[in-house]
Amino acid sequence: MHKIKCFIISQPKAGTYLCANILKELGFHFHNNHFSEKHFAIYPPVGSPDLAEKLENPHRARVRYPLQQSLPRIKSGQVGVGHLVYKHDTEKRLRKFYKIVLTRDKKDILASMDRWTKFSKRPPANLNAVLDTADRILPWIRRQGVFHMTFNDMKNMNLDKINKLQSFLGIYHRLGSETLIKRALAEPSITKVI
Repeated sequence: MHKIKCFIISQPKAGTYLCANILKELGFHFHNNHFSEKHFAIYPPVGSPDLAEKLENPHRARVRYPLQQSLPRIKSGQVGVGHLVYKHDTEKRLRKFYKIVLTRDKKDILASMDRWTKFSKRPPANLNAVLDTADRILPWIRRQGVFHMTFNDMKNMNLDKINKLQSFLGIYHRLGSETLIKRALAEPSITKVI
C-alpha cells in the first residue's frame, strides 16, 4: 500500500478515469468517487445494474458535503478525482495530495462531450460552461508540486510521460510504462465511450 494519496484534477473529458486506471495499475485504490466544491459523487463499479441510472441522473450519485469535509475520505494509497477550478483555498486543501492535472484540446473536449451525452443519455451540457471550467483548471499546471499530463499522452502511450509520472509519484520500475498504459487502456471505466 502506498503512503501517499493522489488527486486527479482534470478538465472535463480529459481522461479522468483513464488516469485513475493508470494509478490503479500502480497499486492505488480508486472507489469511483468524484469530488466537487459542494458535493462528491459515488458511482457504482462498471457492470453494476445501478451504474447506467446514476450516469443518466448524476444527482442520484451525489452526497452533499463541501470539499473540506469530503476530502478526508481519501486515505493514503487512494485516489480522488474532480474538475476543480484553481482557487488558492482549494490548493491549500490539497496540499497533502500528489496532484495530477489532465488537459485536452478544446475541440476534442467538445467532441467527447457530444459522444458522452449520447452514451449517458444525459441532457446536453452547457458547452460554454464546460469550456469555462476547462479554462479555469489551466492555472493548476503552473503550480508547484503538480504533474501535468494530457489526454493524448495517455491515449497515444507517451512512455516518457508515463515514466515521469511514476518518478513524480516516487514509484521506480514497479511496472514498465508500456505494459502499464496498455493495461490501463484495456480496463473498463465508467466513462469509457467506444
